[in-house]
Amino acid sequence: MDIRIQSESLEGASALQTSRAQETALAAQSERHSGVKALEGGQDSVQISSLSAQISAINQQQDVEAANRVAAMAALYAQGNYQVDARNLSRALVSHALSGAAEGGQE
Repeated sequence: MDIRIQSESLEGASALQTSRAQETALAAQSERHSGVKALEGGQDSVQISSLSAQISAINQQQDVEAANRVAAMAALYAQGNYQVDARNLSRALVSHALSGAAEGGQE
């Protein structure tokens, strides 16, 4: 990313030096506020914390576990062995509805 600052009061090499100093100051300020680090040579870079990598790994693990549970239930259903406990199911549905999770879109 290249930023050019033009001003009629600035001329010659000193104008370029002032412009570069302003670019460096803007890049440092932007880095502090946004987490995006400007590299030398006009390249941009984004640093993602290890926390986001951990969150991603946990999400992937939960997806695998959910897929395994669905596959196990599908196998039971296909064999005719899947039994639903109506009382437990109804309690879970009512509890979920009363907790407000259904309205808030949360699980």
